[in-house]
Amino acid sequence: MDVEQTIEFILSTQAKSEARADKFDKRLEAMRKLVETGMKMLVRIEKNHVELQKDFLESKNDFDRRFKELVEAQKKTDQKLDRLIDSWTKRGSNGRRH
Repeated sequence: MDVEQTIEFILSTQAKSEARADKFDKRLEAMRKLVETGMKMLVRIEKNHVELQKDFLESKNDFDRRFKELVEAQKKTDQKLDRLIDSWTKRGSNGRRH
């Protein structure tokens, strides 16, 4: 058995193992950064989603309020129009009331 060849084999195997370990560490670090970046993006997306929901609800509430105001204004207009029509129908053709 040649001791020198055995030592070279061991050193070569160790160097290859270290190279694979370094490559693995670099890939692991890249994946860690990718996951970290993805998590930051998810946090930003969630914040934007919450803001959009808040804006939507405020807009919806504003729309609902304005719609109710419009309905009330329309009711008042209808009542006034009904009174005007009633007053016209109660008059005679010569402008006198019946």
